[in-house]
Amino acid sequence: MKKISKISLIAGIVLIMAMFLGSCGASNPLAGDEAVGTWEMTGAEYNGYTLTADDLKTAMDKMPVFVINEDGSATFTFNGNDGQGTVTKGEDGTYTISDSSEKTMNFTVAEEKLVLDYTDMNMKMIFEPKSE
Repeated sequence: MKKISKISLIAGIVLIMAMFLGSCGASNPLAGDEAVGTWEMTGAEYNGYTLTADDLKTAMDKMPVFVINEDGSATFTFNGNDGQGTVTKGEDGTYTISDSSEKTMNFTVAEEKLVLDYTDMNMKMIFEPKSE
């Protein structure tokens, strides 16, 4: 049962990342913001299951990487597939990612963790600053 849940989580991650298709920002609305930087996935939560980076590495060659730029543009790399989107910050501190498909997702940043919340799939993906 746990194996099936891991497969479901990986499939969900692939589906979520497919939404990043294209868009870009114009000015620097995120200049100096804590979300700006390169983030690497270190875990996920799905339907009550928590997976660590080690769990995820058994199914992936490389961990997903999310890059957020000061101009609000963002890229996502997952198993050789790249996507693009635009990040905006709301007054409540929650960030929204959108792309040309008009789909959006939300995330928060706290204690050096970026938590991408995909409510429709009851999934959260956890990223931490990527070490070089």
